Amino acid sequence: MTRALILAALALAACSPRLPPISGCTPGASTCLRDRPAICSSSQRWEPVGDTDCHAVGGACVVADAGLAHCAPLAADAGAEVGP
Repeated sequence: MTRALILAALALAACSPRLPPISGCTPGASTCLRDRPAICSSSQRWEPVGDTDCHAVGGACVVADAGLAHCAPLAADAGAEVGP
């Protein structure tokens, strides 16, 4: 019985979550971190949104005027001709 409790305790200790550090951000706020959107959690930690950075999907992380971070398409080449 004691052995089972020790094994259970070790298993639970190995499963502890790896949380980002507390940053003191405002819960619900959004920003870009390492080219990925991130949301401030209720425990004031920046949590990345998704598993892929914006560059990997052909975009860049931006924060819109409303304050929401998202992946936006990269701007077209300024020297490229558009249309017929």
